[in-house]
Amino acid sequence: MVQSTADFRRLKGVGAILGKRLYDAGFDSFAKIAQAGEEGLSKVRGVNRRHMGSILQQARELAGMEQEDGEKPVQLMQQRVVGMREKVENLAQTTRDRFVGEMSEKCGRKLGTDLERIENALLQMHDFGNKRSKRIAKILTKAEKKVTGLEEASLKKVRKGFKKARKAVLKALT
Repeated sequence: MVQSTADFRRLKGVGAILGKRLYDAGFDSFAKIAQAGEEGLSKVRGVNRRHMGSILQQARELAGMEQEDGEKPVQLMQQRVVGMREKVENLAQTTRDRFVGEMSEKCGRKLGTDLERIENALLQMHDFGNKRSKRIAKILTKAEKKVTGLEEASLKKVRKGFKKARKAVLKALT
């Protein structure tokens, strides 16, 4: 179905001028834009590389090609949450093994509560849909940075790292 240049303005990031350039480049439907991919769109002058993925996603939706791809971002995010949970659990176990005698002290008890809260928050994150996926991705990256490198750290540093990771993870739930 041939679209007009005005129809392309339904795509966020595409204005009148870029719509005309797309049409002149041979993209006369949303399906052709979706099929062109990033390589095809990069040949059109004025297409912002940052918005290219968004434009392609919107074109797929408007062309009715989104049935199969809709689950992928959610599934990837859920896999990432599961990976983070496993990483936290492994680090928690190694910390408990290393500091057996100190876990009953104040720092060890606080570490235990932080671990419990992080694990609960990650379980809740697993059920979020596509709406919060970008936000959750940023928060998971931040939490992973806080937890990385704590395998050989002292109990206080492990506690601080988990506390910062807990705060980052709990932000996703608010």
